[in-house]
Amino acid sequence: MKKILIIFVSLASTFSFSQKITSKFSVNYNKNVETYFLAEILSAEYRKNNKDFELYKIKTCSDYQPIVKNALLKYEQLKNSSIAIETARINDVLLEKYGSGNDIMMKPLLYHKEFPSTEWLYDYQYSSNNLTKKQNEEVTELIKNYISELSKFYIQENIEQFFTENKKFYTGGITEYNQQIPSGFTNAMEEFYGEKFNSYTIFISPMMMWPIEDNEGRGIGTDVDLKSGGKNIYEIASPFMKVQKEGQFGYDNQFQARFLSVHEFGHSFVNKEVYKHKDKLEKFKNLFETSKLKEIMIKTGGYGDYQTCVAEHLVRLGEIQTARIQKDFDRAKKLEEYHLKNNFIFLPQLEEKLKKYNSNRKKYRKFGDFVPQLLEVFENSDIEFINNALVKDKK
Repeated sequence: MKKILIIFVSLASTFSFSQKITSKFSVNYNKNVETYFLAEILSAEYRKNNKDFELYKIKTCSDYQPIVKNALLKYEQLKNSSIAIETARINDVLLEKYGSGNDIMMKPLLYHKEFPSTEWLYDYQYSSNNLTKKQNEEVTELIKNYISELSKFYIQENIEQFFTENKKFYTGGITEYNQQIPSGFTNAMEEFYGEKFNSYTIFISPMMMWPIEDNEGRGIGTDVDLKSGGKNIYEIASPFMKVQKEGQFGYDNQFQARFLSVHEFGHSFVNKEVYKHKDKLEKFKNLFETSKLKEIMIKTGGYGDYQTCVAEHLVRLGEIQTARIQKDFDRAKKLEEYHLKNNFIFLPQLEEKLKKYNSNRKKYRKFGDFVPQLLEVFENSDIEFINNALVKDKK
């Protein structure tokens, strides 16, 4: 889901924000990201994995996502293009050989200068603690080569014209999302996590397809390391409301917008701290694999990895705490109920454990300092508790 100061001008033009909200925060869109999702639309027929779902997304989302519909009408003839074939191939290879989805494409797309540039803004290197050094290098080369081809596609097919033609819709979407966001929420996040980032950007993505049910969309969090040593963090947000009439843009839902924004930004604070302790989570890995939790997490959120399951719990913990710091207790309560309903069963224990962190911030200056103690909740669990909690939650 966000995806600012002048430093962001090379990634995307900035959008003015209310003075009540920190200048480190902005809402925009990014042409690299949108061009990638356009290529995904064109590639559906060539997919080996998830082809039925990709075709379903096109059929469904084109009914209520005007940008998807406009893209299909304008670029129908490009379904047999080389970029369509290459987009299908890279997604299939990443999934089959490396176990990764299209979310990993967001980071390198932002490391590249915004199209029509063919140059890289920073040196991109893929890194996953689930892969070997050689595999990480293979993924890096695969992605870099693909994005270079995508930038050429942008120029050759004059995709710039599409954004010019649809500028009004993108501007409307930015304004609509902007209106949902709580003032100063990034300050509250920095207070809770004890850490600051250079900037926080939401990139709306009306081109990203995600079937909308119960006003729920998809957010993807990522970040960019700066040469200066800082970090810019992002959320890329699909629409989560169906556009049914003029003046709607797909982002007019306050709860979902706030949830996705705080959630996806939260991953930049949390993931790096969880992944430092992969070995410490070996016991939980076994519990995750042998209990019903893995099956449930895959069905409800696509979280099939034990480290991801832990990170997702801690990010949700951070959402609730951020709301409380902002004295938005109604939002905090709704978030608790929402996440427990979706089987994030360790939240009550994590919240109890967190009292020690909140009462002793001189000792635990950063969230990362306290993560090892939070991980004890997962380590000390057992299959009986997990399965009973899941069954109880489903009744």
